[in-house]
Amino acid sequence: MIRLLSRVIRYGLRAYLLMSAALLAWTFLWPDPDPDAVQPADAIVCLGGGMSPDGTLAQAVLTRIERCVQLHEAGIAPFVVFTGGTAAENGPDAGTQMARFAATLGLPTDAAVVEGRAQSTLQNALFTFDMIPAPRRIVLVTEAFHLPRSYASYKWAAWEVGLPSPSISLVMSEPVRRDPVSGTPNWRILARESLAIWFNLGRAVAYSVAPDPDVNWLH
Repeated sequence: MIRLLSRVIRYGLRAYLLMSAALLAWTFLWPDPDPDAVQPADAIVCLGGGMSPDGTLAQAVLTRIERCVQLHEAGIAPFVVFTGGTAAENGPDAGTQMARFAATLGLPTDAAVVEGRAQSTLQNALFTFDMIPAPRRIVLVTEAFHLPRSYASYKWAAWEVGLPSPSISLVMSEPVRRDPVSGTPNWRILARESLAIWFNLGRAVAYSVAPDPDVNWLH
């Protein structure tokens, strides 16, 4: 038993290190987007990524919104889905706050669709598909380090709700958050993401195999 446990730990550590290395490569080697090279889609999805209880959006989220507006102006999709829930009970939801900021950048109000319940990437994916009629192609916009988990989450969610697997284009808003003074990458958030990938996998599997799953499990 001890030998088996040691082997499991050893292989688990190797898998984690390999995933972490792949995440770093993805983060720093993913190319800057060229809007003209992005395939037309049914919708652009802007993922929430940080908001204070009073509704102030993190700078990284503002950058995501700017990228989505840029893609919409390039004619990539007819509307943008802004997805993100509340940071405090009875507080504003991120989806609404994101849509409001997008409006200040020139996005028409009828081109903004708000999803304001999601508290995780898995919930982003599940709830977003309620907002897009028969999605065949979507564009996901987030930071480069978050793109792999977002892609997997949306593929899983399409399967979970019984939709044909959509084609997903990945567009980064920026590689990774950096210290505004020194410009050094936020290594803490990269380490957290390397763990979140496995955590999301476990939650998605548990949700899929449970006979009567509760969507709050994916919080």
